[in-house]
Amino acid sequence: MPDIDANKATLLDRFSQAFNTNDVAGTAACVTEDFVWIFYEGPDAPDGRILHGAAAGCRAVVERAEQLREPIAFSEAERFQSGDRIFVTYRARGAFHDRGPFDVRAVDIYTFRDDKLASKDTYWKNITP
Repeated sequence: MPDIDANKATLLDRFSQAFNTNDVAGTAACVTEDFVWIFYEGPDAPDGRILHGAAAGCRAVVERAEQLREPIAFSEAERFQSGDRIFVTYRARGAFHDRGPFDVRAVDIYTFRDDKLASKDTYWKNITP
């Protein structure tokens, strides 16, 4: 992987572990007070769904997990740094109860402020319907 700032990489690792296990306190320790997650789909056109704060982000991960018939399998992850942003590309596969299987390529764009994450902006591109 290309070189990225070691402190930012460590912060992303801590954030991902906390965020994806519904550890609100651990997530909050990694993000700014005004942290936003711009979710890949939702009613807040043109952005998708804008979630404010660590608790709302963790809650969305739990909600999404409850909608899954098959857990999400992540693969092909790579990180790239451009200035003060880190781009994480990956593939995600799984299946929702109501919408069926999905297979997407995704990009998360992370911005940083004061040695914390200020935002996570997620994009999904459908590979298969």
